[in-house]
Amino acid sequence: MRSLRTNRRLLLLRHGKAESPLGVADADRPLASRGRAQSGYAGRQARELGVMPDLAVVSPALRTRQTWAEFAGAIAANSAVGARRSGKSQPEVEVETTPPQVEVEVDLDRRVYDNTLDDLLDVVTEAPDDARTLLVVGHNPSIASLAAALDDGSSGADRSVLAGGYPTGTLTVFDVAGSWKTVGPGSGRLRAVIRQPS
Repeated sequence: MRSLRTNRRLLLLRHGKAESPLGVADADRPLASRGRAQSGYAGRQARELGVMPDLAVVSPALRTRQTWAEFAGAIAANSAVGARRSGKSQPEVEVETTPPQVEVEVDLDRRVYDNTLDDLLDVVTEAPDDARTLLVVGHNPSIASLAAALDDGSSGADRSVLAGGYPTGTLTVFDVAGSWKTVGPGSGRLRAVIRQPS
C-alpha cells in the first residue's frame, strides 16, 4: 500500500433522517427525532477520532442546518467549539462555549442543496487554504457520489461498509494530500465511516 502524506481532512456528512410533513416544501423539512440522534452520534464519534472541522459548508435546507447544530453540539459537549461569521454568510448556529475555543466558520452554500457531484467538488476545491479540516453537510445522491469518487481504493474494512449505501446520518472521513484545489477522483484516503447502529 502506498503511503499518503496528508495535511488536510475532508468530512462528508449526510443529513439525519428528516420528517416529510404534508404541505411542507422540501427545503423546510425538519429532522425527525432519529435524525437528531444520528447527527449527535456522528459528532460524538468525530470528537473521539479527534476530527474537528474548522470550516463547515452546509446546505441551506432546514434538515442540514439542524444536522450541523446537533453535530456541533455533540462536539462541543466535552470540548469548546463555537461558530464565527465568514465573509460569505451568516452562521445559523451559535454554540455556547467556554474558553479555550475552537472556532468553526460556517458557510451556507446553495450548491450543496442543488445536490450535484460537480457542485460539491467545486465547493471542496474552492475551500480556503487555511482550512485544515473541511466538513460538508449535504444530501444524497451527491454526498455518496463524492465519497465514492474520492476514495483512492487503498482502505480496508470501512470501504465495505460504504458499499452497503450511504444512509442518513452517515459521516465519512478522508485524508487528503496537497491543497483543496487538487482534490478530485481518487485523491482521498478513506479513514473512517461513521453511522449510528440501527
